[in-house]
Parts: sequence; C-alpha cells; structure tokens
Amino acid sequence: MKRGSGRPVAYAVIALLHLVTIAVDEPWSEGITKVLLMPALAIWVRLRGGPVMLLVGLAASLVGDFLLQIDHLVPGMAAFGVAHVCYVLLFTRRTKRRSLVVVTAYGVIWVVVLALLWPGLGDVRVPVIAYSLLLTTTAVTSAWNGWRSGIGGAVFLLSDALIGVGLADHEFGARPYLVMATYCAAQYLLASSLLAVGQSAEQDLERAA
Repeated sequence: MKRGSGRPVAYAVIALLHLVTIAVDEPWSEGITKVLLMPALAIWVRLRGGPVMLLVGLAASLVGDFLLQIDHLVPGMAAFGVAHVCYVLLFTRRTKRRSLVVVTAYGVIWVVVLALLWPGLGDVRVPVIAYSLLLTTTAVTSAWNGWRSGIGGAVFLLSDALIGVGLADHEFGARPYLVMATYCAAQYLLASSLLAVGQSAEQDLERAA
C-alpha cells in the first residue's frame, strides 16, 4: 500500500521558489528556500516508507546546504561526503549488474574535469579530490541501478562540477541557477529511484503472500 503523496509537491514548489529567488537575486529568500529543500524531500521520503539511510543522506545534505550557504566550503563538502557515502551504500546493496564500462567512463570524466579545474582550485585541491571521488562513486553505483538513478547521479556530478567551475574562477551568469536546478533534480531522482526499489520489493512480498 502506498503511503503519502505520489509526487513531492512541496519539494517541487520550494525548488521553483528557490530558483526564482536566484534569478531575482534576493539573498534572504534564497537562503531560506535552500534550507527548506531537503526537509521537504525528507518528509516525502518518510511518508512513503523510505529507508533510514536515505533520510540520513538527506539530513547530511541539509547540513551541507546550510554550510555552503554561509560560505563554509570544506565543512559543507564533508557533510555532502556523508550524504554520498549513504547513497553509495544504498545503491551498492541494491545493484544487480556492475559494469566496468561505467567505471571507466566516469573515471575518465573525473580525471578530465579535475585536470581542467586544477589550476584554479588552490588550497581546496585536496578536499576537492576526496569529495569528487565520493561524488563519482555515487554516479557509478547509481548508474548500475537503472536509468532514473543513473541520471540522478550524473546530474549531481554536473551540479557539483559547476560549483567547481566557480571555485576555479570560471564564472558565468547562469552558473548559480544551473547549480541549484541540477541539484534539485538530482536529489529527487536519486531519492525517488531508491523509493521505487523499496516499493517494488514490497509489492513482490504482497503478491507472494
């Protein structure tokens, strides 16, 4: 039996409002809507009976959102690192097919992106290496679990690559908007794909009974 709303309406509304606040450059509203994103998604996940580790990952993402909003970059990356550990564990436990092609492709992407950004990263090079490895591992393991989770992992990688572009002083006007648009989409795709797996298993048990 399904629990809660089929779609995360509150999350979608808050995400839209957040993107509007970025477009109109309204910092206070931008900060408030940003820290409301993960609680709204977490409530939806909880109502649909999502796994505890997914909720932990969303909570860590909330901490990361807050820390990045107040310009605490390295602690923010550490918080998101915890979120990615949660995602990697969840996807690794559920994967049925592990493709070396996916590992190789994302390995090449990781090396190329890091090489392009490296000259401008300065003192945050080591934290970026550590975090980007976790992020890439999420992309790999999510790709092993189907198209929805795979797109989520890829879009999350794109979102954080755009953050890296800013860190390396390659700024362009739409970058902050694109960072958050891809981030919001990625978190929904990852969370919903994990819920879909859990609901499928639950339905199998119900049919067997």
